[in-house]
Parts: sequence; structure tokens; C-alpha cells
Amino acid sequence: MQARSYQMALLLGKCPRCREGDIFTHPIRRISKFNVMNKSCPFCSAMLEPEPGFYQGAMYVGYGITIAVLILISLILYSLGNPSEWVYISVTIGVMIILAPLNYRYSRILYLYMFGGIKYNPHLSQPK
Repeated sequence: MQARSYQMALLLGKCPRCREGDIFTHPIRRISKFNVMNKSCPFCSAMLEPEPGFYQGAMYVGYGITIAVLILISLILYSLGNPSEWVYISVTIGVMIILAPLNYRYSRILYLYMFGGIKYNPHLSQPK
């Protein structure tokens, strides 16, 4: 079994230490529980919440994602003929509501990978 790449593990929401265990307990399509996280990695037992309140900083990452999506939507709408401001507002609100679970998850995943202090250990992802 070959170890996952950094980008693939991040994209799939895997533990930054072993790149095997899931960070979230349920798949994102289960909307009622999209936000439930594992306290520790089910594969390598790494603590996925390094300290209480750790993920408050993930709000800034989520804000950055929101701004990037907002700029992208604005550019697309502008290139399609610059509609009224109500179209901009409606489309932006609709897209952000639809993308809220993705924004929530990936802001936490990115924050954990950037500031969690968990280093990759390639020996943990190999079968014994």
C-alpha cells in the first residue's frame, strides 16, 4: 500500500499524522452531522483537537474561503453581462448557503494542517 500524498490526504480530510484516519466522523452528504469531528484519529490515535478552543482560528480560514468564493462569483456574473445588484446578492447568498458545510470542514482541515503541530509519520500509514 502506497502512502497518500499531502494534497490527497488534505482533500479527503485525513489525519495529518498518518494520512489514513478520518478527521470527521460522518461523510459530508450527511447534512445533520457534517460537523462532528473525531477527538483523536481512529487509525493512529493522534489528538485532532490539540487544545480547547483550537478551531476558533479556523474562522479566519473560513473567512478567506468565503471571500475567494465571493470574488469568483462576482467575476463570473460580471463576465455574463453585469446583472443588477440583487442578482449578485441572491446568487452569492445561495451559493454560500450551499457551500457552508464544505467551507466549515475545509477551514478546519486546513487550520489543523497549518497550525496543529502534527507532523507526518510515514511509518504509521504502512500495513504491519
